[in-house]
Amino acid sequence: MAKNLLNKGVCMLVRLLLLCLAIVPLMANAEIYKWKDKDGVTRYSDIPPPSNIKQESISGKKVAKPTGQAPLTPVEGDIATSVNRNKTTEKAKETSASQDEAAKKRAQDAEVQKAADQQKQAELKVKQENCAAARKNLVTYSTGGRISKINDQGEREYLGDEDLDAGKADAQKDVDAYCD
Repeated sequence: MAKNLLNKGVCMLVRLLLLCLAIVPLMANAEIYKWKDKDGVTRYSDIPPPSNIKQESISGKKVAKPTGQAPLTPVEGDIATSVNRNKTTEKAKETSASQDEAAKKRAQDAEVQKAADQQKQAELKVKQENCAAARKNLVTYSTGGRISKINDQGEREYLGDEDLDAGKADAQKDVDAYCD
């Protein structure tokens, strides 16, 4: 009886092993592609061929549509790879040329901006000096007292009330114009 039980156990083990061996190929689900390269040689691969080459699936499954992108790994004898490589080199040249032009333009813009800033600084300085002079004149005319000017003959001439009022009004206009 032990022998009969042993035979049944071995038989069961063999059946289980055969079942496992039958299932293993079903678990391997690799897609295989077939295509002809530029020299007419038939190629087989698990990597899809470039998008510009007609392909067929060996396992009969639906073939994936081409994405239009270069393959992840270069395919020997592939026209698309060399074309893409040339495009990449041309783009790199164009990019470097455009970067040089952009750098020159930025340098020119910086120079123009620097000149404009210097001009604004000079105008601001002149405006501040004019403001200070206008305030000083307004203080002089507002304080009162005797104010004199030198006339064309070189003689000292004292200002009257009308001249003081006119001078004060002019000084106030200058303060309003030059001081914010």
